[in-house]
Parts: sequence; structure tokens; C-alpha cells
Amino acid sequence: MNKQLSLALIGLFSGVLNLGFGWEIVNGQTQLEKLRVAYSAISPTQIHGVVPLEAGLYKKNGLDVELVLFSGAPLAVSAMIAGETPIIQAAAVGVVNSQINGSDAILLTGAINRFPYQLYVDKTITRIQDLKGKKFGIARIGAGDHSSAMIVLKRQGLDPQKDLTFVQVGSVPTRLAALVGGSIQATLLIPPETLQAKQAGFKMLLDFTALDVEYQHTGIATTRSFVRNKPDIVRRFVKAYVEGIHYILTNPVGTKKIMRKFLKAKNEAAIDETYEGLVLKVTSRIPYPTYEGIQLILDQLNATVPAAAEADPKDFTDISFLKELENSGYIAKMYR
Repeated sequence: MNKQLSLALIGLFSGVLNLGFGWEIVNGQTQLEKLRVAYSAISPTQIHGVVPLEAGLYKKNGLDVELVLFSGAPLAVSAMIAGETPIIQAAAVGVVNSQINGSDAILLTGAINRFPYQLYVDKTITRIQDLKGKKFGIARIGAGDHSSAMIVLKRQGLDPQKDLTFVQVGSVPTRLAALVGGSIQATLLIPPETLQAKQAGFKMLLDFTALDVEYQHTGIATTRSFVRNKPDIVRRFVKAYVEGIHYILTNPVGTKKIMRKFLKAKNEAAIDETYEGLVLKVTSRIPYPTYEGIQLILDQLNATVPAAAEADPKDFTDISFLKELENSGYIAKMYR
């Protein structure tokens, strides 16, 4: 009788777990839901999605996450639309551009809601106007650094499409190498490469991070169809992501250790500069997307995509999962 009661209780408990979280219990072990998640660069701007993996927060929320690199937002978004990676962390410009052109891509969270870059140039350039006719290194056309350069340099009086030659170079370390090698004369860098650029004698011409401008740089995205079909997975992923942000903001030692591994960096000064000079500056407790920042992207796309002129920034987001977490008091409780 006791054995039958125990089995009944186990079955009941398993049913409750399945009802509330979608987790499967087999032989007393929680079966994690496998999930492929893309990230778009080996960069500190991607650390918000990496920390939950390394800190065990995805597993805590019943997810067996495999992080997959697709270099640049356009590739990551394409992988998401194709169903290869249902959730991605990438530059929001790729997500917005994809939806404008007919996909059901949607931003679930922001991650970096400001420009994270610094503009470094060679010795021939002393002012913004000197960039005319120069080769400007970017990750790829349509990536976050390209979009940022287009917006900011236009505000500085240039016509980026006419005045510059954009060269698709790749990752931040590769762009720094191209600057050092002389194949480009300007590029956008972030820590720790900014420290290396200074040490190599290059000049920071403009600090984009100091601009008082909201811009939706990076975010977590999925498709409306995935939200509709797998809402519980999305809910658990967003929860783990927010817990990862708490880890970043409250555990500098652990976060820097993860950064060293992810960035393959051994220079402690570079890691300190990256954490304190970038990660802490751009990380918000509740990573809501910025509608003002999405509008900047739409304004930029309007030149080539007329539909962007009539678009509402709110239509590119689904913040219901974040609101659910905030309204429950869970986030506030974490920071007590």
C-alpha cells in the first residue's frame, strides 16, 4: 500500500511539473528540453546569452541549450527563420529588417540599448570629415556595427553611403588586425580591443558609448510561430536570461571568469576594462527593448524599404514574457 501511494505521489508530482514547466521526469531524473540558440559574434556584446549557459541557469530552468555561432546578425536571423536555431541573440537591425521584409521575426528582449562602440582611426585622420574617401571596416553589411556607423556618422555630417567605402572584414579582433595592417583606415571597436588599439598607437576619434542616444543594438529574438507553438520554452529561456543579467550585475568575479573563457582573453586589465567600461554600462536589470532605439533603425531602413516609414516600433517586440516576470515580483526579489 505504501509503495502504491509512493508511486501515485510520484506520478502526481510529475504531472504538476509537466503542467507548470513542460519538464519530463524519467526514472526520477529531469529531462531537459534541447534548444539550439545562435549568437552572432565572439564579442562582449554577446555575453548576456553566454553567462546563463556557463552559470548553469538554462539547465536550472529545464533547458539544454547549445550555443551556435552564426557570424553577423543577417546570418543568425536567416538561421532562425529557417528553423535551425529557434532563438537567437543578435543585432536588432537584422531582426527588424527581416520582419519588414515579411518574416515573423520578433524581439523578446533588449540586451544592449545603446551604441557600444568606439571609433578608432589611423594617423591620417584627425576629424570626422577626414573619413571621406576612406575604407571603413565592418563585420558585414547589415550587422550592428554597420548600422551604428551609418546612423552616427550621418548625425556627424557625413553621407556614409557616398563618403565611405565599407569593407566587410568580420569580427572585432579581425577589424583591429585590419586597422593595424593598413587595409582599412577606420573601424568600430569595443573592449578589450580598444585597449589594444590604444597600446598600438591608434586614436579614438569618437566614443559612441558617450552619446545620449537610445539604439536597439542587441537583443534576444525568435519568431511569432515559435512563441505560439512553444510558449513554455520561451518563458523559461527569458527567465534564465534575466537571471543571467542578475549574475552579471552582482557577480563580477564569476562574470569575468566566463568572459575570459568566452573571449579567450588572458589579459586581466583588458577583462577589467571590458566588464567595467562596457558590460556594466550597457546592462539593464530588466532588458526591455527600446522603442526609440528601434525607431532609429526604422528611420535608417526607410531609405531602401518604404514600409519602414509606416511601421510601429512596438510591432517588432513581444515583451509579454518580461512583463510576466516583472509583475510577479520575481526580478525585484532577486535584487533584494
